Amino acid sequence: MTETVISRGLLSDQVYELILAAILEGSRAPGSRVVESEIARQLGISQAPVREAVKRLVHAGLVVSVPRRGSYVTEISPEEFAIARQMRATLEAAGARLAVGRLADDDFARLRTIVARMQTAVQRADWASFRALDIEFHRSVIAATGLAVLARLWDTLEPMLVSQRAIGDPAYLGDRGRVVAWHADLIEALASGDPETAAAAFAEHASGGLDTVTAE
Repeated sequence: MTETVISRGLLSDQVYELILAAILEGSRAPGSRVVESEIARQLGISQAPVREAVKRLVHAGLVVSVPRRGSYVTEISPEEFAIARQMRATLEAAGARLAVGRLADDDFARLRTIVARMQTAVQRADWASFRALDIEFHRSVIAATGLAVLARLWDTLEPMLVSQRAIGDPAYLGDRGRVVAWHADLIEALASGDPETAAAAFAEHASGGLDTVTAE
């Protein structure tokens, strides 16, 4: 972030996106401190927009603020992480099962576009974008069910999954091209017309496959 130039516009929005990108690409790991004065100094701006951006990240669940200690990228215990992953698998299986038959051509086109953009991100080694697109893919499938309760549950889980690198792990050392291909396979599972095939594919993916980390 030291060489980032802040353009004109709403500074807090831009700072929010910069910190979020750092979390997504892995340069701000779970438990790492978010120092407002340091960020402001690096960007050459006042602390006010940084403070506002951090407040938004806290509200989103990506950062926690500890009185008299400061702000930190959200970190949860291994037990909590294991539960969150189990819940993700259950939620994604339910979402995929319900999405079958409800996805329109436009929805499939959107998912395929996301996968194509993921491939471009891999080619550019743009891991923040890759991870954001991975999240967008799964969020889009949940949204396609049209059920607000599933969307709310996803919104609750997503910050934990993101901060704990349970989606598109930036430290993953394997072939990210295979991760992209797996997402293409998930689209085909949705297009199969078989709700149980789709549910099984998404549950397997969410339970600890190529693009997830292993709870220790």
